[in-house]
Amino acid sequence: MKKYARLVVLVPALFSFISCNTSQNPASADGEEAGAIALTNCSLIDGTGAVPVSRAVVLVEGGYIRSVGTESTLAVPAGYDTIDLQGSYLLPGFMNTHVHSGYVESNLREWARSGVTTVRDLGDLQRSPAESYSLRDELLKENRNARLVAAGPMLTTVGGYGNYPVSSPADAVLKVNGLIDAGADLIKMMIEDDLQGRTWPILSADEIRAIVQTAHNRNRRVSAHISRSRHLALAIEGDVDDLAHMAVDRIPDSLIAATVQNGIYWVPTLELWDGVGDLHGVDWDVIAKDNLARFVQAGGKVALGTDYDGYTTPFELGMPIHEMRLMQEAGMTPTQVIMAGTKHAAYVCHREGELGTVEPGKIADLLVVEGNPLEDLGNLLNVQLVIHNGVIIVGR
Repeated sequence: MKKYARLVVLVPALFSFISCNTSQNPASADGEEAGAIALTNCSLIDGTGAVPVSRAVVLVEGGYIRSVGTESTLAVPAGYDTIDLQGSYLLPGFMNTHVHSGYVESNLREWARSGVTTVRDLGDLQRSPAESYSLRDELLKENRNARLVAAGPMLTTVGGYGNYPVSSPADAVLKVNGLIDAGADLIKMMIEDDLQGRTWPILSADEIRAIVQTAHNRNRRVSAHISRSRHLALAIEGDVDDLAHMAVDRIPDSLIAATVQNGIYWVPTLELWDGVGDLHGVDWDVIAKDNLARFVQAGGKVALGTDYDGYTTPFELGMPIHEMRLMQEAGMTPTQVIMAGTKHAAYVCHREGELGTVEPGKIADLLVVEGNPLEDLGNLLNVQLVIHNGVIIVGR
């Protein structure tokens, strides 16, 4: 691991700072408080899609990003612990927005060490909602764990694919309000009736609308599992916020256009479909990549997610490079892939005001790697430094 040149300026300085409105404030790691750090002499890829900035300077204090500039425009104030990054690349912390087994601390530790500082668990099959959210809150207390955004159970119809049934639109309202009252960060629902010959009853259009409207009235977003174009049509009509899984039949152009027009984000989980293709000899991975290519070409917004541990096929734990390479095979540029794992991922986690880009006022979740990931996404594996909630957790 590269040894960074360090300069500690001894004269303390205070500044007034208005923090983000968040229920998950920056924390300490094993008793270490978030201090004042100046990251200098780096190439900044800020997650917005902008051209990288050379010889960038990023000031972190109290767990937040205070200022962003260059060595010629931004002086390091007294009192900052200065780290010369020697030309390495600085990015926002990444997010995997579709995982399972997110309540396992060893998984959260490994994600955080890799630079995936936030994960979104889209279905707990083992616990009651109250137990899920209570365990999430405990795991959030340890800063060496990746931040956990939790849906809890997966809403479905009676006898449907999922584990939290609703029996009517009125019951959907009660169930969604109950989950939010218990602490749900978002709502996950299943729009599914047929996978590999296994069939289920499916949520009605009225039930879907009731779920989404209730969640939106309570300032929660809704992620919808789909696998077919007919499910996509129901999701669009229901006004969901993001789609979990790329469809594995060819999506009509009209539905792609409607998805883009409605501002629905897509979490394609190509690693899942790649594994399913290998295991079962189906071409769903090929179809999914073609659909993703057409969605991106139409202007659609993509968030990074793999469905980690959601099926019996292998998944990468840590930085999901395999998923990223599959996204590239579908025609996404490295810039688009990085935005999927940062800015767009923050949106589907409902943390876009706090995370996802390197901008003043955001929580200081930062990743430093050796080598330009815009030339080779594999360079994201060359981790030099990880900062989570303003505290260095890797590379000290």
